[in-house]
Amino acid sequence: MNTPETSSPRRIVDKSHIKLSYVTHYYLDQKRPDTVLDLMARYQRYAPELLDVIQFVVVDDCSPLRFAVPDLDLNLTWLRITDDIPWNQGGARNLGVTYAASDKVLLTDIDHEFPEATLARMVRMRECGRDFFKIYRTDPVTGKLRHGHSNTFLLSRARFLRLYGYDEEFCGHYGAEDYRFVKFQKYHGSRQRYLPKKYRCIPRIDVDRDEAYHGLERDLSHNTPIDARKEYEMKQYGKDAGHSRMFLRFLWEVVLERSREVRIQRKRNPLWQKSWYWRWLVGER
Repeated sequence: MNTPETSSPRRIVDKSHIKLSYVTHYYLDQKRPDTVLDLMARYQRYAPELLDVIQFVVVDDCSPLRFAVPDLDLNLTWLRITDDIPWNQGGARNLGVTYAASDKVLLTDIDHEFPEATLARMVRMRECGRDFFKIYRTDPVTGKLRHGHSNTFLLSRARFLRLYGYDEEFCGHYGAEDYRFVKFQKYHGSRQRYLPKKYRCIPRIDVDRDEAYHGLERDLSHNTPIDARKEYEMKQYGKDAGHSRMFLRFLWEVVLERSREVRIQRKRNPLWQKSWYWRWLVGER
C-alpha cells in the first residue's frame, strides 16, 4: 500500500536525520589549502554511522587562494563569501549557522580537530536549549587538559538566531566579536557549561602557518572601543541594546552541496503528534 512517504514522485533531499551541524570557516591567502582539506579528509574516515548524521558546513571567507573542492563522502555544504571583508569571522559564522540542518551546532575554527568520540557524544546529546557548551582541549604535545578555546561552542541554532548571532559591526577589523557574543548570550540568560572532561578537542599542530594559513594582522585598536560602547549600552538601556543587528551584510555563493547515501530508518512514534496539546501547555526547552 502506498503512503504519503512512499508515493511522492519527487526526489527530496531530506536532512531531517542530521543530528549535528559542524560549522567552520577559513581564510587562506598563502600557497596551499592543506589546512582545510587535510581536516575534512580525516573526518571522512570516521565511522559511517556517525558521518550519516553529521553535516559539515564549511565557509570560505573570500580567500584569495582558490582550489577545487574534492569529492568527499560527507554530508557537506561548502559556501564562499564573495565580498572581501577583512576579519569577517563573525559573518562567516552567521552564514554557516544559517545553513545548518540541525539545531545542535558546533562552531569552531579550522585549527581545532575533534576526535570521533567527542562528535559521537554531541550527536547523542539532547538539544542544547539555552545551554551553550565549551569543550576542553588536549594539549597536543603534553597530552594535558587545557581549558576550552574562547570561540568554540556547541549550542542551539534556534537560540543563536533568536539572539541575532555574531554582531557584524565588528567585521572588517580584528577581535572582540567572540567576547561580545558570549557576554550577550549570558546577559540574555544563556548558560555556559562544559562537556565532560573526557570529551575534548585538540589544537592542530599540523597547520603550516607559513604556507597554508593566512597572514592577516591582529590589531585590536579599532574593535576594543566598539566593544566598550556595546557593554555600556547594555548596562544603561537593557536587553534591546548592545547589538547592531547587522547580519549577513555581504554576498555569497553555494560552492557544493552533497549528501551521503543514507537510508533513514525512522522509529515509529505516532503518539508524538497526538501530544501537541501537552507541548502547547508546558512548552519545550
